[in-house]
Amino acid sequence: MAVTEQPVAVAPARNRVRYVGVDLARFVAIAGMIAAHLIAIRSALPGVSEPDLAVAKAVGLVSNGAPATLFAVLGGVSIVFATRKYLRNQQPGKAVASVAVRGFALIVLGVLLGFVDNAIVVILAYYGVAMILAAPFVLIKRNWILASIAGVLGLFSGWINASVRKALDSGLEGPHINVEFLSTDPLGVIRALFLTGEYPAVTWLVYLLTGMLVGRLLVASASSGVLGRTAAKLAGVGAAVFVVAQLVSIWAINHLDTIGVKALGLSQEQLRDYIETTGGSGAPPSARPLAQLLAIPHTGSTMDLIRTIALAVFVIGALVWLCDRERPKLAAVESASASPESGSSLPARLLDVVRATGAAPLTIYSAHIVISGVLMYPYFGLQGSAWFGPTEIPWWVVGPGAFALQICVALAFGAVLSATKKRGPLETLLSKFVGLVVR
Repeated sequence: MAVTEQPVAVAPARNRVRYVGVDLARFVAIAGMIAAHLIAIRSALPGVSEPDLAVAKAVGLVSNGAPATLFAVLGGVSIVFATRKYLRNQQPGKAVASVAVRGFALIVLGVLLGFVDNAIVVILAYYGVAMILAAPFVLIKRNWILASIAGVLGLFSGWINASVRKALDSGLEGPHINVEFLSTDPLGVIRALFLTGEYPAVTWLVYLLTGMLVGRLLVASASSGVLGRTAAKLAGVGAAVFVVAQLVSIWAINHLDTIGVKALGLSQEQLRDYIETTGGSGAPPSARPLAQLLAIPHTGSTMDLIRTIALAVFVIGALVWLCDRERPKLAAVESASASPESGSSLPARLLDVVRATGAAPLTIYSAHIVISGVLMYPYFGLQGSAWFGPTEIPWWVVGPGAFALQICVALAFGAVLSATKKRGPLETLLSKFVGLVVR
């Protein structure tokens, strides 16, 4: 009697989820920051033509503050993805250590990039400090506790920031965190990283905690098969909150009386330009409660936090809904299957190029800083960062042409990553370093 050999059932490997929408959101964040650095910056240059100035202000309206917030919120999402394995295996110490070590590595990289002489403020050192502060919060299992902590920080961090700056009479300290600044004013570096710098950790911690909440929602909904519904709710709530925050800020600006404006140290026209294009330097313009209602970019005021976080949640929710809602149980696995197969359509291949570019945010961002520094140095660095007329700066250094050129280079790099099914070099190096230290 013939014996039929039955196939042995093999338990599927537990793969990490790779959300296509999240990677696309990372690409949006990087592209937005590049636009702020290369196009919006033209609004500060002398002698810019009216059409170019209008373009620069329009880009600044979209890119000042919002892309950096999206980048930070996505950092919180990444924390959830990176620590799930440790928490699932009952290794809380390794979960906390993995986030803290990653933050330390970002500080080192940020300090090194701080030596690149250009008009761009590197965010990585601030980001790294915020990540170290966020590390213990991965152990908080109840989302309402995490949300409460983020809410309290968001409510009071801007006021604390502005109050400390006023008491110290220091204003903005150390936009570029590098070894020279560390050696000459270590106390100033600590203040800058936590409060008085361009991207204070007290503000970025709110973004990271919010991102952790979003990441937990995505993971839970993917496991229960309701990812599309959850992503749609995130997009809808984010859009609604963004509109409300924007309207509140506009109302506050329109109802500032003369005394209130003087207390903020700005005229009505300056204040309107501040909120629409220029942005702040990491803190609200005043410690007064009224200043917390002004959604001025890069200030960390309560309304600025609400508006930019809402926009980030909308982008993440919308892109996850568009790209991942049809996937059963899990969005996509972080392996070769996350890339389109050989028989995939051309649109799918092109989409994966963008996805692969977004999946290497640290590499793309660092390359952007270095490339921009090399190109900008002859025009911004030789004479103490003096600003020259726009006619003296070639199109490939600053402006829409420079932005398009760098985005094309980034996408070409993403095409290589997509074709070879590789991660970005800095992402790979960072992952190996964290794994080595944690083990």
